[in-house]
Amino acid sequence: MAKVRKQRRAERELRMQAAREQEAARAAKRLRRRELWRRVTLQKLRQRSSGRLFARRSPGQRAFVGVLALLILVVIWSVVPSLALKVALSLLFMLALPVLVIVAFDRRGS
Repeated sequence: MAKVRKQRRAERELRMQAAREQEAARAAKRLRRRELWRRVTLQKLRQRSSGRLFARRSPGQRAFVGVLALLILVVIWSVVPSLALKVALSLLFMLALPVLVIVAFDRRGS
């Protein structure tokens, strides 16, 4: 009886060892796949994201955009006679400002 139990225990331990090795191989494969995916897809996003709100623009560019926006708004409010037209042009300018900034300071090149 002891020989049979010993043999069954050896078989059971062999199966458990094979299952552990198989799981370790699967975990290593998962880790390699995850690292490859991270290298292929997320590398560009991690480089671009610094966590700051205005990280893509230099302080000089942000100052230039702010001064230019204020200047254009002052011109609109001082030159245009109608209040409704002033408000409409101001809103249109504020909606178009992000597009103009991207066109002016795009770093990807054309």
